[in-house]
Amino acid sequence: MTNRLMIDHPRRADRTRTREEVHMKLSDQIVDHLQRAIVRGDYAADSRLPTEAELCESLGVSRSVVRDALRTLSSLGLIAVRQGHGIFVTSPDDNQLLRALALRLHRSDLKMGEVMEARRMIEGAITAEVAHIGTPDDFARIRGFFEQFRTAVKNSQWKDAHIAHSNFHLAIVKALRLPVLELILPPLQGLILGSSLPPETDKTDMWDVEAHEPIVTALESGDAELARAAMRTHFDYIDTPEYADYKTLLFRDAATLPSVVPQPGPLTRTVSN
Repeated sequence: MTNRLMIDHPRRADRTRTREEVHMKLSDQIVDHLQRAIVRGDYAADSRLPTEAELCESLGVSRSVVRDALRTLSSLGLIAVRQGHGIFVTSPDDNQLLRALALRLHRSDLKMGEVMEARRMIEGAITAEVAHIGTPDDFARIRGFFEQFRTAVKNSQWKDAHIAHSNFHLAIVKALRLPVLELILPPLQGLILGSSLPPETDKTDMWDVEAHEPIVTALESGDAELARAAMRTHFDYIDTPEYADYKTLLFRDAATLPSVVPQPGPLTRTVSN
């Protein structure tokens, strides 16, 4: 059974609570209560919550209030309502976080130039750290994606080029191997995928292929500052005249909404046109 919640009904509000808490919708209070219970681990992933009727009884609210709260929890990706089986706590899902950030970016007025400047700063710092802690296997993987990228552009295989280019940058991010960053980096990965296509994909020079080799070389040398500088220099292409119009595009007009968190594939991964 769920811990009993002290619901702030309009006529008997607890004076020890803040004004904002007192005036929260009943369903929002239940969302907050159950969300905290799930985060604390009171309900493990894949475990079943009490039924709607049990929640109504234990919380002292109507079924419509409970259903409203459950809809919100479901939209947050915390629970799944399985018809005929019950209400279950979901496993943590990176895709939920990615979709939320992607939607937020698409609904903003951010321009591609601003997104690329953020990537220049963030990926420069990440690349410097990877030069310190990366392994020979990491660097071989990164170089493998670079070679795939160069070959695909040379052969005008634009889909393969996009995948290899994205995987090159994602492989650098993944090489950090820091548990906390593993949780918060998926949105960055989505940002990378959404902004890694040049404005004119069928022009070889727009892919700026050769600017990627100094990044790999710097990583392999273990020189953090050289790696940082190489990554930042790579992003200098956004300051060229060819990208002037692209920089002014809204992010939502230049990037597609991702449906899943991208995962760098094996070095041999290709996609045919």
